[in-house]
Amino acid sequence: MSPQPIQPHVLRLLRHPDSSKVLSVVSDDGFPHSIVLGALIADEDGRICVGEAFMYRASRYLEACPNAEFLVWMGKDGYSLRAVAVDHVHGGPELDRMNGLLEKKGMHASGLWVFESTQVWDEGASHTSGDRVA
Repeated sequence: MSPQPIQPHVLRLLRHPDSSKVLSVVSDDGFPHSIVLGALIADEDGRICVGEAFMYRASRYLEACPNAEFLVWMGKDGYSLRAVAVDHVHGGPELDRMNGLLEKKGMHASGLWVFESTQVWDEGASHTSGDRVA
């Protein structure tokens, strides 16, 4: 699948410092494993970066299976983004940027997981809940 662009209203929610963000990956026994994210970096082209901070099991699972899903919400607005991990880096300007974001929360990332969004779904509390957005 090719990356799906992220619509401006979804991107604003992903980037908002007060939105809640969860990453779910596939564990080695096939069940979902979810973690709370302190921060993420997202662009309109469908690329999402997550700092590897306290991602002990999640990183191990991503190495075995790159499929993931992000859930982001604030108030009644919410979206899930299916994604695939396409890179795992341990240096560079994006990791520095991520550590700048995480520093405010008392965290530090040793690496950066890079994902490409493949689908976006409305998960908010409205009549469009469950609709595919992209």
